[in-house]
Amino acid sequence: MKMKFLGTCGGRYAVGQQKRQSGGIILESDETQIHIDPGPGALVQAHEQEVAEDTEAVLVSHGHVDHSNDAEALTEMMVEAYNHAGFLMASESVLSGFGDIEKRVSDYHQDLCGEVKKLGEGVEAEFKGLEIRTQEMFHSDPKTVGFTVDNGDKKFGFWTDTEYSDELVDFYEGCDTLVVYCSRPKNEGTRSHTSLDDIPEITEKLDVSKVVVTHFGFKFLESDLEAQKNWLEEQVDPGVVFADDGMDYPGNRKLDAF
Repeated sequence: MKMKFLGTCGGRYAVGQQKRQSGGIILESDETQIHIDPGPGALVQAHEQEVAEDTEAVLVSHGHVDHSNDAEALTEMMVEAYNHAGFLMASESVLSGFGDIEKRVSDYHQDLCGEVKKLGEGVEAEFKGLEIRTQEMFHSDPKTVGFTVDNGDKKFGFWTDTEYSDELVDFYEGCDTLVVYCSRPKNEGTRSHTSLDDIPEITEKLDVSKVVVTHFGFKFLESDLEAQKNWLEEQVDPGVVFADDGMDYPGNRKLDAF
């Protein structure tokens, strides 16, 4: 498996000002390709990076705009433009709405897909050799899910938008790479989100090889990124990667060499 980071910013301020792109993540295996959390610009960025045509599934962790904005456009793209059956995996808030969060993918677009899977606590899904498992996170969208993707050889974990809790960590046991949506820099923690200070607590309980930090918020992007990265590298055993727009992981190199 490998990933391409179409966009690496998150949160209303960074996304609203397009401090970086916000198109989410492409996960590619030998058999298929999934577009994860397609925020604003995802459709355009997928075409610019020449990865649009192979997307056969869309996975949306929750209903906030920076994760779900282009989900309907991608659904039409993969089903109508490129004739894939289309597999949509998304939280309850995305598919049905929850509380004050209205549904993000219409019934029309859901009906286009060959399969729709509602993600939540303890849900498992299989798609073309990939096993996807999900758990609920502690975020302002209460139905937000974190997830793992396992192809039998490598296992990637996605620590999505959430406030840190010990309850969440064990779910990621066995992951080779952990992708952390980290909106806040060191000493700038806030409710419902992960800050850089939380990552050492996460990794000390897990035997991951690499931590890939992405989904940077406005304050993070205004900080000294190199200093933030250097601090984290001093605190954790796994290798640290700060994702950039358009970055391939691990590219043509083996995971243990990245």
